[in-house]
Amino acid sequence: MGIKFDWEIEAEEPQIYDAGEDPDSRRQRRRARWWLFLLIFGLLAVFGLIILGITLRLRAVDEQLEDVLLDVVDAEVAALRIGDQTSFLNAQRSATADWLEMQRLNFNNYQTIKAAQDVQLTGRVVDSTIEDTRGRVIVEEIIDGVPYARVWFYWRYEDGWRHVPPDYTFWGESATLDGEGYSIEYQAVDALVAKDVGAKLENWLTFGCSVLTCTDLPEITVEIIPDQAVAVGWSAEDEWRLQMPSPFTRQARLDHPFDLGLQLQTANLIAERIVGQATANQPEYPADAYYLRSAVVSWLVGRFAQVDTNSFLIASMAQNYGDETVGRLLTSLPPNGSTAVINTVLGTPSLDQANLDWRDFFTWRLVLENELIARQDEANFLRLYDDADLNVAYQRYAQGVSGVSRVVTSVMPENTTDGSTVLRAIVQVGGAENGQQEAVLFRLVDGLWRRLN
Repeated sequence: MGIKFDWEIEAEEPQIYDAGEDPDSRRQRRRARWWLFLLIFGLLAVFGLIILGITLRLRAVDEQLEDVLLDVVDAEVAALRIGDQTSFLNAQRSATADWLEMQRLNFNNYQTIKAAQDVQLTGRVVDSTIEDTRGRVIVEEIIDGVPYARVWFYWRYEDGWRHVPPDYTFWGESATLDGEGYSIEYQAVDALVAKDVGAKLENWLTFGCSVLTCTDLPEITVEIIPDQAVAVGWSAEDEWRLQMPSPFTRQARLDHPFDLGLQLQTANLIAERIVGQATANQPEYPADAYYLRSAVVSWLVGRFAQVDTNSFLIASMAQNYGDETVGRLLTSLPPNGSTAVINTVLGTPSLDQANLDWRDFFTWRLVLENELIARQDEANFLRLYDDADLNVAYQRYAQGVSGVSRVVTSVMPENTTDGSTVLRAIVQVGGAENGQQEAVLFRLVDGLWRRLN
């Protein structure tokens, strides 16, 4: 027996070569994968077609329900248009008789309006929403060329859709509109209102803060609430949350749902807040500062809503000396300040030489006289008169409160024999229909206008 080396032993062992996977097996496995893929795809396609069919069927049912609802609305509007009360009331339903009585009065009101104004009951449905058995539509009507809208609610009974009392829980999804220095919270029906309020509010804050100081003004939140009982005002829980009722809880304009009446109420609250932020102290009654502060608020409201608020003094100051003088007046005005502050702000030689319109200020002075007499505040009453001759003041105080309104319609300067200037105020007594007028003279004494007669 001989000795074998390692390489001889390895050489004698059989060599096994890996020829790889059998081609038939590989083809079978690939074919199985494709069949599995096709099976899954087919199942998904079937499920997709089923879902699509259900969706289309539901959509068709919804469209059919909506078509029926719109037909009911059209018939109801047609009954209003032709004055068919029976058909109109047949479209109404409620668990109580109150709704039918309310709709009967509503029907009669429409007939009265139609006789007095140009009313087009178009019946055009601006928007419609169906949720289960509830329906909501926004219906257009045009009065004297102005488009209005009303929100009507319906319930689907076994015998069809019927007009039911308002359901404010069915007002749409909640949303928020954010702007510079404000945010507006609303529901879907009030989307147009929120947009209108936002545009106005942004302009108001921009202008107000350009005139007054708004550096520390917190963000204002406006909450539009679908509730007729809500009054425009600041929330008791949050002093910077302004709540207002949705205009669509009643008849509202389609083009400008944030109507002038709602604008004036809102503008007054916003102006009060801006002025309050710009003045550190509250003015003292009955100092001139008390009126001047309210006059600035009134002027801001007029500029916000683009209406005449009869704030003649502040308006003339802004027009003739610049809007910024209004802001300087507020920051310079002490709580017991008089009109002498105006002279300091304007830098004029004397108030009687300033180009200002004193009509509203003198009207307030005449109203103030009555208030002080009613309060039995003789000392402050006498301060409204020229010290040179107080006899007329004592006589008027003794006569008591006057029940006649007095409004200054014009103010004209006059030169006196001693070379001084007085202002002659023409006063409308007891309303314009009365036709009675009187003249009241005012003289400037130490920056304070005092009555002469």
